[in-house]
Amino acid sequence: MREEGTVTDFTEGVLCTLTKRVMLISPLPERVRSLLVTLSGQCFDVFSLHEFKKEMLGALQPELLVYDALPLPLPSVGHTLEGGSELLDFAVQADIPVLVLLDEQAYQDRSGNAPAGVELLAWPSDAREALRLINGMLEGRAASGASSEGVYTFKDIVLDSRKMTVLQSGTRIDLTKTEYDLLLTFLASDGSVFSRETLLDTVWGVQYYGGSNLVDVHIKSLRKKLRDSASNPQYIVTVRGAGYRLAD
Repeated sequence: MREEGTVTDFTEGVLCTLTKRVMLISPLPERVRSLLVTLSGQCFDVFSLHEFKKEMLGALQPELLVYDALPLPLPSVGHTLEGGSELLDFAVQADIPVLVLLDEQAYQDRSGNAPAGVELLAWPSDAREALRLINGMLEGRAASGASSEGVYTFKDIVLDSRKMTVLQSGTRIDLTKTEYDLLLTFLASDGSVFSRETLLDTVWGVQYYGGSNLVDVHIKSLRKKLRDSASNPQYIVTVRGAGYRLAD
């Protein structure tokens, strides 16, 4: 047995001691089967979806997205390339790199025009070329510190859950434990609305029997420290009759 990096070699297969999470979205899974097999064999945890679902980003927290933008009609988004615009928006917000697989014509049309954090690859192609691009993107992300576990970013806010620190435009913001837990709950979410009851359960615990106005009080205090406004929110939005969510 020989250890090399994160892989231990055996006579049959490898033992992965450290894995990387990749979300692969394709309307035709068979088209990307070779890539899925290659990534799985190289110590990647691959989550395969037929369509992009933004709520899965918060649940799985992938380190990289692979989007198969084969020009096919889809019921929910009309076109795979159109559906990719929402994916790219959320990926940029979450600071997750994206590898977009394109047919040859689309690749020729868009080559050199990829936004920051996005790589393009003509597909079908050699899965090893895709693997090379993916490894390079992840190495670049690690070098910049963007893939640090427990670090959440939203606009100019950076929350490090390991150090329990919050920075806003590079300036440290001193929060109480409750304010910090509220902010972490929002930043770790996919932008969904949290009811006051859900926030009570999440932040204060299911055994807390106080009134839901306690949430409003602490949200007001958190907004004040972030220099946010209920009437023109930049970070936390009040959803009337429902609760709170991150601002768009």
